[in-house]
Amino acid sequence: LIEPFVPHPQDTEYYININSVRDGDWILFTHEGGVDVGDVDAKAEKLLIPVDLTQYPSNEEIASTLLKKVPEGVHNVLV
Repeated sequence: LIEPFVPHPQDTEYYININSVRDGDWILFTHEGGVDVGDVDAKAEKLLIPVDLTQYPSNEEIASTLLKKVPEGVHNVLV
């Protein structure tokens, strides 16, 4: 993926990884994006989205689980 560079503060970069497994999709999210993401598995917030969509988490649960270190003002844009 190549996109044109848009100047922005580094603290507005995020990283997300979605990993499909038998039980559903694991979402790994960290508020530290960019080229030096590092050990995502060790530092990311994690949430399993189950295959059974009757157990799908609410937007509030997604935000409270994954976006703990992200300013609340952008939660509605990210969820």
